[in-house]
Amino acid sequence: MRIVETIRLLLSPRSRLLNRLAETAADAEILAANLARHAERCTYPTLRAGLEELAAGETTQANMLRQLLLQNGVWPKFPSKPLHEGSSNWERLRNDLALQVKILRALQSQFPEWTAIDPKIAERLRESATEEDNHIEQLRDLTLKCDPQALD
Repeated sequence: MRIVETIRLLLSPRSRLLNRLAETAADAEILAANLARHAERCTYPTLRAGLEELAAGETTQANMLRQLLLQNGVWPKFPSKPLHEGSSNWERLRNDLALQVKILRALQSQFPEWTAIDPKIAERLRESATEEDNHIEQLRDLTLKCDPQALD
């Protein structure tokens, strides 16, 4: 009977969306942890301060997504660590930027689907996507400051 319940749960639109949101929440937790760790490794004070600010914002985002999932009876998926973080600030931040773009795209694609199922969740996802967009702009600026090919 448990298999039938699992299949029924996965076929429900709400359950499928919660499952996708759980994956996005795991990515958000990874990003928050990465930014905090990369801020610790950074030797440039202004870059470090910017990364710490972004890490705090991403931690807030990750906690909001976790809370939203817990309110709906779902846990975030287990985050996985990347195999290679990068050997320079630029490489690490470039990887973080790619992950952040992935999170933004996931939130933007889920927003319209949630609108029909639960407008409150859709609104929270829209707000989260707007915040992610702002964070992407900040992280892009920090990444460009580290770009080894950039001209001053």
